[in-house]
Amino acid sequence: MNNTALRKWLASFLLILFFAELGGMFLPHLVHELLGMLFLTLAIWHNVLNRRFYQSICRGAYSFHRVGNSLDIILLVMFFVLIAISGMVLSHDLFPQFYIAGDVNWRSLHLGGAIGTLILLCSHLLFQGKRYIRGRGYTVAMGLGFVLAAAGIFGLPYLDRWYNPVHVNKAILAQGEKVQIPGKIITVYFSRVGNTDFPTDVDAVSGASVMKDGQELIGNAEMIAYMVKDAAGGDLFAIRTEKTYPTDYGETTQEGQREIESGIAPALREPLPQLEDYDVIFLVYPLWWNTLPMSIEGLLNQYDLAGKTIIPIVTHGGSGIGDSLDAIRRATKAEVKNEYLDIYSSDIPSSRQAIADYLKKFK
Repeated sequence: MNNTALRKWLASFLLILFFAELGGMFLPHLVHELLGMLFLTLAIWHNVLNRRFYQSICRGAYSFHRVGNSLDIILLVMFFVLIAISGMVLSHDLFPQFYIAGDVNWRSLHLGGAIGTLILLCSHLLFQGKRYIRGRGYTVAMGLGFVLAAAGIFGLPYLDRWYNPVHVNKAILAQGEKVQIPGKIITVYFSRVGNTDFPTDVDAVSGASVMKDGQELIGNAEMIAYMVKDAAGGDLFAIRTEKTYPTDYGETTQEGQREIESGIAPALREPLPQLEDYDVIFLVYPLWWNTLPMSIEGLLNQYDLAGKTIIPIVTHGGSGIGDSLDAIRRATKAEVKNEYLDIYSSDIPSSRQAIADYLKKFK
């Protein structure tokens, strides 16, 4: 096989492998990582075989087509590097030692890198395809390229949240580095689990705010609360409402919206904790309609927490802390820390060390 044929076959295999990796959210971690390493190795080989591009980059005249093609290739290489680095940091099996502490959301970078690579690959194929496809065929190929790019931008995050099952081992995930924080501590959380009558066969996906450990259903905020308690110690309290929220996630969000718009908090089940007896209150909750769930606000309104410290931790689907920090301050006289932690719903299973690093700010 000559060099030209080898480059074509390798490029075709890389494209197939890349689309296989886009479905990595449905594959076991180890398989996804192994395919990723194969893709990275072949991508390096592909660039070595096409090294004449880099050798001639400063030579000759630049047409509009050549400028676009060159920028596309350079950006594509940069996104490959981003995917490789973020993938190693997120690695569960092949590169666990590559973990990097800090506030960087590596999972979002990895998903964003995949989306960016998909867009650049589509444009790269269009630039290269002009050599082989003429007339109407090229127009059709360009249209398909735009469709694939749009599918990546809008489809991948949606699939990641709603079709990525979350099965965990709670005992193992909750364990990790301990952090000594002064004062008496309690972690208070509000979660769908415990406030919703779920059927036993409910799907556990990150977008629905639930995960499973065997047959045990665990709420996203609940899992974070267990991690916080393991790291900082102290007591744990789950907010339970007298009313039951709908099983359907969309209906639950609508109910949450009605509560926020009415300003009426749902009644809570007794007994409630004596929060006045604690010095530090970790408040773990989901972001509802860009703000604080009314169940949390209703709890805070029942206490005089002047002189106490509230440390907020929020789980969300992409909106970060939203307006919830201001809502907490309106509901209590406690000192509400500006140093919050927001955790994307799909990142919760891998967030134990990030939580420990966050807690170190309050030692």
